[in-house]
Amino acid sequence: MKKLFLVGALALFSAVNAQQAKFGINGGMLAGFANAKTPLGDMSDSSVGFYAGFFAEFNAGSNLKVQPALNYVNLDDASAFQIPVMVKYYVSPAFNLQVGPQFTFDLEENPMPDYYNTLNFGLALGTAYDFSEKLFAEARYSFQLNNHLKNAPSGTSVRANYLNVGLGYKF
Repeated sequence: MKKLFLVGALALFSAVNAQQAKFGINGGMLAGFANAKTPLGDMSDSSVGFYAGFFAEFNAGSNLKVQPALNYVNLDDASAFQIPVMVKYYVSPAFNLQVGPQFTFDLEENPMPDYYNTLNFGLALGTAYDFSEKLFAEARYSFQLNNHLKNAPSGTSVRANYLNVGLGYKF
């Protein structure tokens, strides 16, 4: 499943018309917030790591752009691929608001494949500020929509939300 989605993501990047697209790299701090709910009580944990990746950005209207990205993320020595597909609305020439789906693929060996989802999806909201045509700062928060646990008993769930804050450079 991971390989199929990665091939699809790469096909999406290559299908974008290079004359209309800008490509670039991004990276920065990643904070993860895990919430577990059980009938016995709730637990939460947080950790800080990093993300780094590449993206394509293409025009979708006068004030709209679409930016799919592929980021490598690392939290507490656990690795994943994060694939946000952000629709960016420019409220001014330098400032934009973003919304879109975000997919996360755990890269660690799954010891319990019948009980643990390695593919998770969420809704991401963000903003970015373009300092120049090439350099920008970004911040995005994603809310996991599915349960990390497969076939979980009623009232039991694990979800992870992520905050990305970093810089990007367009080529």
